[in-house]
Amino acid sequence: MPTTTPTDTLDFEITMMLLKVAILIILVFYAIFALIVVRQVDLMSKTLITKVSPILKAFSIIHAGFAIGLIVLAWGIL
Repeated sequence: MPTTTPTDTLDFEITMMLLKVAILIILVFYAIFALIVVRQVDLMSKTLITKVSPILKAFSIIHAGFAIGLIVLAWGIL
């Protein structure tokens, strides 16, 4: 049975480019999700006022910042 080795580097480059684009799209969706979480926590904090509300709000904002920072980091690496 003959074996073939891939010699077409263009196919590999196209595959890697599609993988990079897919990773960036997934990270963008994750950042949108994080921003929705910030909005929901803000609405919850206005509705149900507790001592923990400012801490949760801070964590949600930090989480959104990390999600956006991850996009910037991935853009630089990829």
